[in-house]
Amino acid sequence: MNKKEFHKDKRMQINWEQQKVISNPLRSRLIALLFEQAMTPKQVADLMGKNPGTIYYHIQQLVKHDILEVESVRTEKGIVEKFYRAKAVLFKNPEQISPAGHVNSGSTNIYLSKKLVDQLGEELQDLFFKYGHLSYKEKDSEEQSSYSVEFLIKEFSEEEDE
Repeated sequence: MNKKEFHKDKRMQINWEQQKVISNPLRSRLIALLFEQAMTPKQVADLMGKNPGTIYYHIQQLVKHDILEVESVRTEKGIVEKFYRAKAVLFKNPEQISPAGHVNSGSTNIYLSKKLVDQLGEELQDLFFKYGHLSYKEKDSEEQSSYSVEFLIKEFSEEEDE
């Protein structure tokens, strides 16, 4: 299965309340980690260098809103360990109205260093140049329409979500 098919299979329709719940960058990171591998809140906290209570709270919010599920339960020496798994990594809200002329879009909340933000910006500019060049090469063989392609990298304040 190629990358595009893999991601299409893991797209989940969500409502406005779920969209708000996943808009926090920490929760987005939890979803990404728990999509790749089922883990306990303690394992996630250790991996992320975060307080286990904080991670547990956010995992419970994601479970409550049907974004994560318990994949397995293991009891060891009387301690119950729940392993959580994300149901999807891509989300679409069918209630969200697209503006006129809208063709496609996507967004994500991720943690990046300044170095990675700069690298991402450069790579997006390179991608725009690449498609401008490909467009010119096919101009005589394919029908084309005019599009505006934009990107925005905005710093997210965790206080915005509180």
